[in-house]
Amino acid sequence: MKYISLLAALFLFSCNDQKTTSSEISVKTAANKEKKIPKASQEEAFFSAIRPGERLNKGKEYSDEVEYVEYDDNGDYNLFTIKKGKETIALNTNFEGTAAFLRGDILEITWKIDTTYSAGDGEKLDFTPWLIKAKKVKDGSLSLFKRKYKKPIKYYSTGEEQYTNSFVEYLNVLVEYYLANSKRELVKANLQNPDTNLVYSIENGDKDGRSYVIVGISNEFENHTSIIQWLYLDNETRKLYEYDLANDTLIEFK
Repeated sequence: MKYISLLAALFLFSCNDQKTTSSEISVKTAANKEKKIPKASQEEAFFSAIRPGERLNKGKEYSDEVEYVEYDDNGDYNLFTIKKGKETIALNTNFEGTAAFLRGDILEITWKIDTTYSAGDGEKLDFTPWLIKAKKVKDGSLSLFKRKYKKPIKYYSTGEEQYTNSFVEYLNVLVEYYLANSKRELVKANLQNPDTNLVYSIENGDKDGRSYVIVGISNEFENHTSIIQWLYLDNETRKLYEYDLANDTLIEFK
């Protein structure tokens, strides 16, 4: 009897040694080897700035009204960036309907907490917000602006730099968004003038030890331009600033 019990114990030990525990999952590493890493319990709580202070569950779908910022498909994961209150949040997504949205539009989104996997050094499994779907519920200021101001806004480079088409498109949206939301009296006065022909220049420059793309918005009249506003786009943070000429300072535009 003792001999049989000993065999049974050895068998159970062997099985337990070969299987992955319920708190681990197996992933393929770059070297094609299996690696066991912790996984989240379905009951584990997560948090997101979309719903500050609320305990969230992995895989559960949530619905929220947010402001659209931009879509970026240049990384390992496509990013859908929104604003909720004062917070700017990027969600991973496979959603393909972003062409219907303009910055500032109010959307109803469905999202959930799900997994992401970072390859490379220190392979890491993480849990982040994923966008499932989105629909517009209200036009934002940029959509309303484009309905009223239908003239094309031209651009030109004042330096030797070559800008890609995608970057120029990004800048054009940023300039239009600024025009749609600017509180500067000179900007508003030019927009109200039906004879205004808006153009903007692009050049690289530095200020106070930081690198910027400098945008000069002007009114073009009989081959002459009259500057309306200088904007500075930080090359590292992508924050946009208005230039205050009187005080020689930059004011962040939000």
